[in-house]
Amino acid sequence: MKYNGVVQRKLALLNTQVLRLEESLKDVSFSEFEESWILRSMAERALQVAAEIIIDVAERILALEKSGPAATAAEAIESLVSLGVLESSQPYADITRFRNLIVHQYEEIDPVILFDLSKKRLDDFRKFRDEIDALE
Repeated sequence: MKYNGVVQRKLALLNTQVLRLEESLKDVSFSEFEESWILRSMAERALQVAAEIIIDVAERILALEKSGPAATAAEAIESLVSLGVLESSQPYADITRFRNLIVHQYEEIDPVILFDLSKKRLDDFRKFRDEIDALE
């Protein structure tokens, strides 16, 4: 891996968040998830932290590459694509939009979206980790 220190620690935390979320929800049905404030809150927080890590790592790499700061998280992701660090901005743009939803429209997060991300989209976070780890 080309980047170490801060980036390495953040990617390790990303991995931990994903594994804990996966383990916590592996045998949980949607109806159980929807009815449980604790499970929904746990998933929200774990996904928020994971999304924040992606944004932080993107911004850190831009700083290390002396690329200049991005105005938005989506712009940071796009900049990494332009630099050849990431293959594509998708699915990371979706992750940053979800993070904005959690942070700014937190009153009611659709449990269907939350469950889908928690059960079916965790590989998106792993893909980000793997793309950054693959850098030489």
